[in-house]
Amino acid sequence: MEADQSVLLLNTTFEPLTVVTARRALKLLFSKKAQSIEDGGAYIQTIRAKVRIPSVIQIVYYIKKPYLAPKFSKRSVFIRDSFNCQYCGRHNPKPTIDHIIPRSKGGKTCWNNVVTACHSCNNKKGDRSLKEAGMRLIKEPQDPKFLVYSALISPAKIKKWERYFHPEKQVDEVFRLDAAITEKLSLES
Repeated sequence: MEADQSVLLLNTTFEPLTVVTARRALKLLFSKKAQSIEDGGAYIQTIRAKVRIPSVIQIVYYIKKPYLAPKFSKRSVFIRDSFNCQYCGRHNPKPTIDHIIPRSKGGKTCWNNVVTACHSCNNKKGDRSLKEAGMRLIKEPQDPKFLVYSALISPAKIKKWERYFHPEKQVDEVFRLDAAITEKLSLES
């Protein structure tokens, strides 16, 4: 099994619970405690069979989990912002964090004042406010509702699972697709 074979575990409500190893995911599947939702690209070879490792599994019974606010960390900020610079929008596998209101001017290190930035935008902004630097944020930072991650997860894997972390985006896409189909059908008739 590869190092990046982490599997997203969903509750029965499709809410992300945690990230488990591929071995743990296969144990849950074979014991009928979970079902595969999305297959990954990797396989594990046994003596008699070749088993596909899932990317996302769903537990078959509901787990009541108390809400725990995500802990603030540099990596958590990167995951919240999908490793994208919040000034220019470029994806960066090794970004930096930037304080919107600089610490030297009383800015705090908290969810609402820290964003992911590429090195060039961070240097361009420097120790100035957004207005002084003539820069704008792509989206306002906010406390994440939940954040499931592990040291083993790559940014590409997080991008693949994004629809499970932000289901409201899925609904918007469905409405846009439905509107496009309706418009096309009305043009054809």
